[in-house]
Amino acid sequence: MRIDKPITIALILFAIVLLIFFLVYPEYETFKALQEDLGIKRAEYKAQFDYYSEISRNIVQLNAKAAGVSKVDSALPTDPELGSLVYYLQEQAAKSGLVLRSLFLSKVSGSSAKNTVKDLTFSLNLTGNYASLGQLISYLENSARVFEIENINFGLGETSSDEMQFMTDSIYNFTMQIKTHTY
Repeated sequence: MRIDKPITIALILFAIVLLIFFLVYPEYETFKALQEDLGIKRAEYKAQFDYYSEISRNIVQLNAKAAGVSKVDSALPTDPELGSLVYYLQEQAAKSGLVLRSLFLSKVSGSSAKNTVKDLTFSLNLTGNYASLGQLISYLENSARVFEIENINFGLGETSSDEMQFMTDSIYNFTMQIKTHTY
């Protein structure tokens, strides 16, 4: 039996086309789909990598500015911490040479909404001289916390006329209203 060459070549070409159509082409389509998925995954990975890199840079920048942020937090705290604030005012009055006779919270103003600034106004009754009052004002100005002196009233302290003629530095009674802020 003799096989005809043109028929054999045609059958082999037909078999090759069938093999390509049924075996290679589906695998090629799968390969193409996997390449598209890989491209999408790489894009997602790059986007996440860029996102987390930006977060890391921001954290490093915030950590570098931590001292400044803590100063702002102490200047405008989220919690009024009235005990520490009263202690601070007592300490500064004593340090400046004034006698703090009384201190009371005269008013709290501001919205009750979250993240709004509230004003705390204190009234201080002090006894001392002008230099001591100036020193207290200087301490409050240089404080990390923001203090606003709203009003100062003063009157002569309890001294007799005989004592006054020998005193070069008179003692006065001061009433000072101080406003500070909190969130």
